Amino acid sequence: MHSMEALVCVDPGQLRLERRPAPLPRPGEVLVRPRRVGICGTDYHIFEGKHPYLQYPRVMGHEFAVELVEAPSGANLSADRFYTVNPYVACGRCIACRRGKPNCCVAISVFGVHADGGMAGLLAVPAENLLPVDGLTLDQAAMVEFLAIGAHAVRRGAASPEDRVLVVGAGPIGLGVALFARLSGAAV
Repeated sequence: MHSMEALVCVDPGQLRLERRPAPLPRPGEVLVRPRRVGICGTDYHIFEGKHPYLQYPRVMGHEFAVELVEAPSGANLSADRFYTVNPYVACGRCIACRRGKPNCCVAISVFGVHADGGMAGLLAVPAENLLPVDGLTLDQAAMVEFLAIGAHAVRRGAASPEDRVLVVGAGPIGLGVALFARLSGAAV
């Protein structure tokens, strides 16, 4: 069996580089190699021991860009492309999932929080959670997750040129909200 390195937060305030067995993808999953990983406020909370939904040890990282290592035959994925990963894995069966709201899944799992994340040499992820990032650099692809949250907030708020938008907080998500609100024509 192959092995890989992973940066593990073993306890609050304690990181350790460990050699671990490479993951074996289950049906519907693909094997990816993280190439860029963003460090988010969530990761700081995990490191500080202030994240309420976490069990240690944990491999952090939910904002990441990957290259495909191995995919099942028939998967519509290409090894010569880079991808970003939607880090939210929904069950697909609960009432929220059945109503098309997987973000409200009662059993949601987030890479880097509930399951080991992108700060590892290899990771098995659901094939449906890979999004091609053609035209983006790897650095840019690692920023898709938090920018998507900002874009979603502006879309849900239906910001338009007639609106004034107040963004409270200038972290990555706040900056994404400000960027997309400005692109909608709103005064920020």
